[in-house]
Amino acid sequence: MDFNSLDVPSYAPFAIALPIDAIDETARDNVSDQRSDLELLQPLEAILSSSRVKFVGGQAESPDEIKISIESLDALIGKLSSLTGTSQLGISPGFDTRESKATWRSLDYAFPEYETLDTINSTKQIPVPSSDSALEYFQLIKLVWEKRLEWATSDSERRELFCDCFGKWTHYSGDVLRCLFNQVLEQLMVREASTCLECMPNLASKWAERYSPEKCPPPKLMESLYVDSSVRLLYSRDNYINAYIDAALKAKHSIDICACYIFHTDCATKYIFLDLIPYLATQKNIKVRILFELMTMESQCFHGVLDVIKPTTSASASTSMPSDVSFIEQLPSGSPPFNYAEKKFASTSGLLREILDLAAAIPNIEYQYWIARDKTSKYRIKNHSKFHIFDGQSGGRVIAGGSNVVPRPDSLDTDFIVEGDITQMYQQTFNNLWNAMKPFCSNTSVFDVAEEKKECNESHESYDTNIALNTNDPGLMTKMLFLSSSPSSSGEDVILRKVLGAIHAAEKSIVLCMGHCNIPLQFTLALQAATERGVKVSVLSNSIYSCDLRNGQKDLFASLRQMLTVAPKVELFVTAMKGGRRPPFLHSKYVVVDANWSAFGSWNLWNRSSFYEMEANVFAFSDTLASQLLAKFEQEKNSYSVQVHSAADCEFFLPTGLNGDQKCYVCKHFGPFYENC
Repeated sequence: MDFNSLDVPSYAPFAIALPIDAIDETARDNVSDQRSDLELLQPLEAILSSSRVKFVGGQAESPDEIKISIESLDALIGKLSSLTGTSQLGISPGFDTRESKATWRSLDYAFPEYETLDTINSTKQIPVPSSDSALEYFQLIKLVWEKRLEWATSDSERRELFCDCFGKWTHYSGDVLRCLFNQVLEQLMVREASTCLECMPNLASKWAERYSPEKCPPPKLMESLYVDSSVRLLYSRDNYINAYIDAALKAKHSIDICACYIFHTDCATKYIFLDLIPYLATQKNIKVRILFELMTMESQCFHGVLDVIKPTTSASASTSMPSDVSFIEQLPSGSPPFNYAEKKFASTSGLLREILDLAAAIPNIEYQYWIARDKTSKYRIKNHSKFHIFDGQSGGRVIAGGSNVVPRPDSLDTDFIVEGDITQMYQQTFNNLWNAMKPFCSNTSVFDVAEEKKECNESHESYDTNIALNTNDPGLMTKMLFLSSSPSSSGEDVILRKVLGAIHAAEKSIVLCMGHCNIPLQFTLALQAATERGVKVSVLSNSIYSCDLRNGQKDLFASLRQMLTVAPKVELFVTAMKGGRRPPFLHSKYVVVDANWSAFGSWNLWNRSSFYEMEANVFAFSDTLASQLLAKFEQEKNSYSVQVHSAADCEFFLPTGLNGDQKCYVCKHFGPFYENC
């Protein structure tokens, strides 16, 4: 096929009118049969779905096996090279937008710091970037794989010259080449933002000035903004899924989902999108809106080319976490059967395609992609917020936290369910995000939110707000505040400002658990001041042995080394091997101050939250809730971590960042904040 001769028209979603009481297998098949028409519009999607890159599973230490993987990747690169100059065929801008020639619209409505690209949401296609972008990405992946090959063919003395990302640390997360593949894509997502920040003179010092103590109000000063709501922590994957399905089944009008990552191998994620949501949209007339983060969808579509040659070794795949499908045995009464979720997909693109097909077939399901860039510096802004709203306009429920759609089986997270006035705060944030992405400056949602609220109010008498979840714990009533952030090149982070205010006001204790973490200097100085006035400070974070990303590891331990140098009285704990077993992925994000004030949600304490990643967090005054988080901290600290006693001890975990005379691309610094640490 001559891709250069393709005419790429606008694509309108399928208008398939199905009876509201069912969407049967035939209907699903009819939608899928039309998929070939879509693929003609997306040449790169067709290439990626038909090209398999054979990669070596496990630790990838055999040079001959790694060469096979590189040769297989080379074949794909060759196909993409033949498409040079066809960049107009991709509907997505890729990860770099500074030089974009497209027309970007200002988001003055709710996000004046941003611009968006209407063409993404005015068509309903898989968001595949241009072939030129894909070619560059795969070439970078090849370079990283070649670095692993160099490490594998070197003697022990020369191996010491390689960054630990390639050699010193065993890749406990499983397949080494798959892991490095993912690290490159994650680094590509932040590359342009990092480059823009590096070009700003004296950025680090200017940014620190924004968060001086007098500019960070203590929680007590903001207490009047807190509202009465109930909150309950969700302690396990099965507990989370059970609560999620129960809340969904009790929904009367709407479900709104703000998703960052979706994982095509996760059975619970597939159950929610392919079984539960279609059932609710057809059988109960629930209106569903799904807002996907575009950058992660772009990234994950590239993973579909990978095809493992040999399975991951049992040792590297071992975990003490519960089974991926254990939730099936305890589905709440009235749940749809676990049916289409059994379908296997080669990549997230396959799952996304299935979701798009369902949205096309069921009028009650709508979706959009979040795509925005900083108005000043023109780099992409990632929406890292993660929450699910059930009847938000009528004071329903919200499930939120650090997890994406559901907690991953091999991770430790902090998720929760809230009810009460705070749900309307979440709803307003979702509406702002959703409306901002509506093409052509529309400020109304696909289905009228005002009308939905009217329906909810009219039916309030028949809606039993006292129906409890399938649990003996109805939730803890407390004062809570919800905040969402809008990071930009200005570095403003409203969540960081509130947390720093609490740190400055701490009188007895500070407990900080952060999966992804690069502690900024101004935060370190606040911890130093706290310890000097007698406050006990404890910090728990990831290490290379548990974290799914190597990208932030150099910044993480450079910042922790700086923290223990400036504030040596801080107790620091990091995940480590214990009893020959790797720790689970620590993905929790929470802060507890004086055992009575807590902050938790999707927010990570790192520079990306101020400049690149949008977040959503809640704050609560509650001794009981604080005690629950403190108990969680103690359990995870004792089970999975070791104490790092001094700045010098950080060297063991700190990657060199060098491969001979070259800097390591995998753990490259984000911005100019830690290069001299």
